[in-house]
Amino acid sequence: MDQSRRERSNSIDLWNAIDELREELEHSFGDVAGYGFAARGAAVPGVAGLLDWQTGPSIDIVEGDEEILVLADVPGVRKQDLDLSVTGNVLALKGEKRQEEAPKGRKTLRKETWAGSFSRTINLPNTINPDKVEALLKDGILRVRIAKREEARKKSVQISVK
Repeated sequence: MDQSRRERSNSIDLWNAIDELREELEHSFGDVAGYGFAARGAAVPGVAGLLDWQTGPSIDIVEGDEEILVLADVPGVRKQDLDLSVTGNVLALKGEKRQEEAPKGRKTLRKETWAGSFSRTINLPNTINPDKVEALLKDGILRVRIAKREEARKKSVQISVK
């Protein structure tokens, strides 16, 4: 066997071993956190390195003079599958991304996108006003605007010099 064929064989053996490990984990522990292990490219939540997996949307938090803006990447999530709440200065974001099935007569060769339930809690500054919150889902981005309390907003006062 030539060198390149041996290297391909070794890499295939590695992926087969990883697939077997996933099957054993699924058999032993079930479907952890809603993520199936059967498709290549799926990974174990909480394990760093080769099998890294993000279990919720990526979040950006931007502070302005009058509000806090939370941006969450939620592609493929419908607004009816989102649940948002603010308690004190904690924003809770829960939702579900539904699994898209391959059309009949086709099979999935590689699966890198995720599906399932997710939950994130985000601690916000204690300057927020939990009574003034707006959320908008557009183009896979969830924008949550939370107004600051009046006393927390920056004010500019003109001072006359005598």
